[in-house]
Amino acid sequence: MNTKTRKITFHSLFLLGFLLILLSSCSSDEGRQTVQSETDYPDQESWQATVLITKDAHTVGKLQAGHVRKFSKKSLTLLDDSLTVDFFNPDGGHTSVLYAKGGKVFDVRQDMIAYGKVKVVSDSGLTLYTDTLRWDNKAQKIISDRAMMIVSDEGDTLFGDYFKSNPAMTDYEITNPRGKSSKRLQMEGETR
Repeated sequence: MNTKTRKITFHSLFLLGFLLILLSSCSSDEGRQTVQSETDYPDQESWQATVLITKDAHTVGKLQAGHVRKFSKKSLTLLDDSLTVDFFNPDGGHTSVLYAKGGKVFDVRQDMIAYGKVKVVSDSGLTLYTDTLRWDNKAQKIISDRAMMIVSDEGDTLFGDYFKSNPAMTDYEITNPRGKSSKRLQMEGETR
């Protein structure tokens, strides 16, 4: 074999190898693109939407969000671009309003999770602040297992690590409560 043939062979092999690498990288890019299933796309989508939350044929909540995506096959509704939920008692009276950045509704049970600077203002004069809050539709309770703060109209402040309440925030429990109050408490056995 002469040197000219070797050079051609070497250059040909080099060129062939380069083309194979180029082709394999192109096909790898195509292979890396993930094929999303139809459950990854919403089957309903709306903006500036209102959704009613019901229990036993009574409206217990009126949810409004800037953007709503409903995934029927997952039984899930995603809410973003600001979230507002008005809560009502069984007689239809307004009890409180929740504000959050976003949330999700589990459609079958109509449970909800609100997240991002969650604030609940009750008609009874209490305001709750937390990062994440869950609505248990069966129990008709709002629940947070995150750090929370309640402020009253009188300026009393109460902190805790867990919060569970009716939507009106008139019957609540707090784990590890601490805070400040301007009210005087009468202790058992104490006389005024």
